[in-house]
Amino acid sequence: MLVAVLVSTVSGSAQAADIYKGKEVYELHCQTCHGIDGRSMEPGTPDFSRGESLFVPDSELVRSLRDGGNFKPAFRGMLSDDEMRDVIAYVRTLQK
Repeated sequence: MLVAVLVSTVSGSAQAADIYKGKEVYELHCQTCHGIDGRSMEPGTPDFSRGESLFVPDSELVRSLRDGGNFKPAFRGMLSDDEMRDVIAYVRTLQK
């Protein structure tokens, strides 16, 4: 019985990112600089089609999106952590 409770607790708290929602958020907030297919449009902007800046844990990418940096805007208060994880999942699909 204890195992069933633990399994339901763990599986209930874990939620997979949604690449379809991530695509919607990406198109709204990210594609201007990163391009429709992840190819950067601005010098110095990571090219997601080549996987640039994606070889780090999701938690680090969420922090980067939340806090911004260099020319990237901060999305703290604009996007939830779930939306940021959705975008990250979507962007990872753009690698060629």
